[in-house]
Amino acid sequence: MKLSIPKYWRRRFDYYSVIIAECLDCGKKTYPRKHICPYCKSRNVRAITSAGIGEVIAYTISYFRVEGSEEHIPKIVALIKLDDGPILIGELVDLDLSELREGLRVEAVLRKIRTDDPGGLIYYGVKFRPLMK
Repeated sequence: MKLSIPKYWRRRFDYYSVIIAECLDCGKKTYPRKHICPYCKSRNVRAITSAGIGEVIAYTISYFRVEGSEEHIPKIVALIKLDDGPILIGELVDLDLSELREGLRVEAVLRKIRTDDPGGLIYYGVKFRPLMK
């Protein structure tokens, strides 16, 4: 899906960080952030920028090729339980397949997602790498 530059710019905080929602009534945290708590239906919700640190609870390795993203094969997609509470889906980068395991500690980092064309807009977003100590 190709986004216009203004639309991408307006949503840059969602693309450049992990923002979760915390319900101030029931205390539950959700991702992606919502304006209404899915647990208690309260509108008393605030956005929190997560540190983006958590652990892999499940993963899959995809060798599917998409035109223009051949350099990202294989693609490792994981369920990540953040230390803040919510579980999200994220792509794992900067690791060797021999390092991959459930329980691996990871951190959020900015990486290039794609480009429109050789001279076009470069889209960045959050991916996850093994936690640097």
